[in-house]
Amino acid sequence: MFIKAEIWTVGRTENGMAALLRLPSSARCVPVYVDSAEAQAILTSLAGVKEQPPRMTEVLSSICKAVSIKPESVEILKSGSPGQYRSIVHFTGDETRFSLNTRTPDALALALRAGIPIFLEENISEEDSISVSMAEPEMPFATQLSRLQEELSRRVNEEDYEQAAKIRDRIHQIEERIRAGNE
Repeated sequence: MFIKAEIWTVGRTENGMAALLRLPSSARCVPVYVDSAEAQAILTSLAGVKEQPPRMTEVLSSICKAVSIKPESVEILKSGSPGQYRSIVHFTGDETRFSLNTRTPDALALALRAGIPIFLEENISEEDSISVSMAEPEMPFATQLSRLQEELSRRVNEEDYEQAAKIRDRIHQIEERIRAGNE
């Protein structure tokens, strides 16, 4: 059985950098441990930023559009120790359905880019979830803001104003969420 989850943020845990998948109606998240490059890929996907050169998830998204195939959903399954998972991305086309095994950080970035649901194997949510204080959003938001502000500076320096505007808008959204949580 699977439980639908959403990416809440990317942040540091006591065990390292992780994408935190929020469980429905819960103050618990499942950490998916990532390295710094994977964290950046997930954060830029979360912000809707197109990177140059494109990462594999952006290339795959472009290929799917070119051949009229759509990613449909991501399933995350247990694969060893907590935070270590394997993922399956399901695709549909005009007359075809297929699935691909992929690295979980890539599957998360693709899910964000394509706007598709993420499903966790139920035992992952039971065994691997950690408590996250919803009353203190500053740490995860601060991490996101810091990375996005660096990316914004880089995009402005490269004169990529379209992407810079998207990043600026995402920064404003996060700042609004922070203000709403502090009132």
